[in-house]
Amino acid sequence: MLRQTIRDFIKYNKMFYKAYRFCGSILIRFLSLFIPVNKKKIFFISFGGRKYDDSPKNIYEKMLQNDKFKDYTFVWALTDLSVNVPGKAICVKTDSFSYYYHCLSSRFWITNVSAERGLDFKTKKNICINTWHGTPLKKICGEENVNSQATEKYKKNKFDLICAQSEYDQNIFSRIFKMDKSDVILCDLPRNDDLVDYDINRIDKIKANLGIPTDKKVILYMPTYREYLRDNNNSCYLAPPINLKKWEDELGKEYILLVRAHYLVAKELDIRENDFVFDVSKYDCLNDLYIIADLLISDYSSAFFDFAILMRPVFCFAYDLEEYQRNRGLYMNLNEALPCLIDNNEDDLIEHIKVMDYKKMCENTKKFKEKYLPFAGNSSETLINEIISRYIT
Repeated sequence: MLRQTIRDFIKYNKMFYKAYRFCGSILIRFLSLFIPVNKKKIFFISFGGRKYDDSPKNIYEKMLQNDKFKDYTFVWALTDLSVNVPGKAICVKTDSFSYYYHCLSSRFWITNVSAERGLDFKTKKNICINTWHGTPLKKICGEENVNSQATEKYKKNKFDLICAQSEYDQNIFSRIFKMDKSDVILCDLPRNDDLVDYDINRIDKIKANLGIPTDKKVILYMPTYREYLRDNNNSCYLAPPINLKKWEDELGKEYILLVRAHYLVAKELDIRENDFVFDVSKYDCLNDLYIIADLLISDYSSAFFDFAILMRPVFCFAYDLEEYQRNRGLYMNLNEALPCLIDNNEDDLIEHIKVMDYKKMCENTKKFKEKYLPFAGNSSETLINEIISRYIT
């Protein structure tokens, strides 16, 4: 808790962040002078090491099966070293000396956010493959209407390759990250391979694991965080104007509700579980939740895109659209882009769920998928082949 408080203080205090970035970058760059790079070493980190998951996990497990990497050393950075990682990967504690040693000595970095921990120490000897973590519906990386140190603009190209789901985000990424479009690979996100090809028998197993009924439809509610909403401890919070008792009264006979909050607000969002509401914010595998959901409710999240692979109905609950547009900003006009109505109050949202034409909404989502996710499927192999063809002889 103290460590997180210190991290947030540095992250959101302009003077301290600049001092941390300047001094820390010089120190790590100095260390790099004494650490040789192993051409057959790959460093993985997902969301700052919080989990063994997402696209880096998919790529790693695919590499374990590829003879091209049979004599490679794999390193995983994790905040919790008790996490089980298959294979013979070296696991290191995020932000430890071992972390920086293995990061500097690895030729390849594979991440979905960043490996540099807010610093600037990548050299030409390190090749960074960033899978990213979703199509940008909301403004990102310094283009926000209200900026923070955590999202400052990229002044130079930090990545050698990055994944894109369509030409839409390819254009955004090439501009933001100062990259040539040929280095923004149109291959979708490796984590989504599981959504394209999954065993339907998994649905009942996942529901049983979560302890939820199999005789009711599943609503998955995934609101994103509002970085400008902070409490007295400088923690992000989320307070959607919803009455879950009303949701249960109106929808409880047919549905159950899964609430998946963004990790930055999950601990602050007070969800009282019962037979209708289930808090799945800490559930490890997001794809499992997508697979069992009959419909998705979100607001400004890239979840719309990933879930669209399943071609099921989506709903947009944008109760604070004007405020969010003013503070964060959006790349898309929601009314024009999303395959659903935009609801700004819970009564309209509930009513639209109750009267929806499920088949028609599935068709709308399919069209959305065809536009924004035309490359979904086999992303891990496509990206690995790109890495081999460019960097491995």
